[in-house]
Amino acid sequence: MIIYANGKYILQNKLNFDISDRGLLLGDGVFDTMLYQDNELIFYDDHYARLNRAAKLLYFNFSIKNEELKKIILKLIKKNNFQNKKVAIRTNITRGISKRGLDFEKNHMIGLYIKLNLVESSLLLKPIKLNIANIRRNNTSPISQNKTLNYLDNVVEKNRASRLGYEDSIFLNIDNKVSCTTTSNIFYVQKNKIFTPPLKDGVLNGIIRGQFLKKKIATTRSTTLNNLIKSDNIFLTNSIFGVRPVRHIFAYKKKFDDDKNFYTNLLNILESKKIL
Repeated sequence: MIIYANGKYILQNKLNFDISDRGLLLGDGVFDTMLYQDNELIFYDDHYARLNRAAKLLYFNFSIKNEELKKIILKLIKKNNFQNKKVAIRTNITRGISKRGLDFEKNHMIGLYIKLNLVESSLLLKPIKLNIANIRRNNTSPISQNKTLNYLDNVVEKNRASRLGYEDSIFLNIDNKVSCTTTSNIFYVQKNKIFTPPLKDGVLNGIIRGQFLKKKIATTRSTTLNNLIKSDNIFLTNSIFGVRPVRHIFAYKKKFDDDKNFYTNLLNILESKKIL
């Protein structure tokens, strides 16, 4: 596998990574994961805008322009002969090398690393069972609304869910409101209307979520877990698998049947609006 690392295209096993990089030492970095399929970077401009916004918000010296990053990624896909494949693209920005401690220079040189992973199977519309996370999402922190390298809460709760026989976990925030899952945004249906928690509740600003809101398929509304359970349908979205119906949530007797009419109609809407 060829990766991109700080201006060079090299074999992954040839990468020399400096142990002083703040991404490794402090989790001081941001990242993005996007999908490439049918010879296209899906919602590339939205992914770039989110990555750039997170970098500026958290004071990374990120100056790579939209078209420049796009050319880097497409060249990497070509070098790996993945032009006709379905690919998950992980772009990482670290604070780079800096002096010891938490302080950093204003004009620090970032680290930029891009890795590709083939998507071998589709999870589109595959039902999922959810656990409830023990860890609370800190909706007062900018980390909750941005993809940062501080992902240990997600790692711990995803692993815990797996050990208990579930595939993902719902995060509640410190105000006891539903936020998102460890990997995805969450949507729920009440009286034929689709809702998703607002960013202020500690929600990661997912790209597919953004499309639902931009194209007025859904609106935002805060909700508690108890209210969520009373909804008609629940589903998850992310950039790699698209949409997955929620079948069951831990400790609640209610099971959500696969409402074929609802999901058929939803899929038709998403295809017509060029979301999936």
